[in-house]
Amino acid sequence: MPIDSGLTDALLVKYFYLGLTDKEIAKKHGITPQAVVKRRKKQGLFRKPVSMQVNEYLSQRWDIWAPKEGTGHHNLHSAKALKVWLRCRLGDDTLSDDQLHMAKMWEQGLRERDEVLCYDPSTKKGWYYRTRVPADGRLVIDWPRSIPFPDEKFKKALELPPKPA
Repeated sequence: MPIDSGLTDALLVKYFYLGLTDKEIAKKHGITPQAVVKRRKKQGLFRKPVSMQVNEYLSQRWDIWAPKEGTGHHNLHSAKALKVWLRCRLGDDTLSDDQLHMAKMWEQGLRERDEVLCYDPSTKKGWYYRTRVPADGRLVIDWPRSIPFPDEKFKKALELPPKPA
């Protein structure tokens, strides 16, 4: 006999759109994450891999040059480091140890140099760093005030976390 966890379809939809993870939902209702996944998929609620979310979020700010053949700006180190760092900030548990190290070192470099990452598709390299200005706040990239953030979760992910003790 199935356990009555109190997790209704309506609650599951609500939690999904609030951005709760399957693990968080399972913990709230005393069931396994697998049970949550099974129900969520049955309702047609599918999660995008964090890497796809990062690409979609960044496309709100920049149209990053990516040719059909060859290497574009999306494959340069700065772009890769930013994407990996954002995936880490957004809780991607599929990152390798090397990727986690890359994210940590990238953040450390931004802090030490007090810089933000910028992008100019008209230049050969595309990516460059500039000194942080007060208008940047704690953001790791230059984000003009005229462009709205896709959502608060992404805005928060773009902020340098407080310095570790």
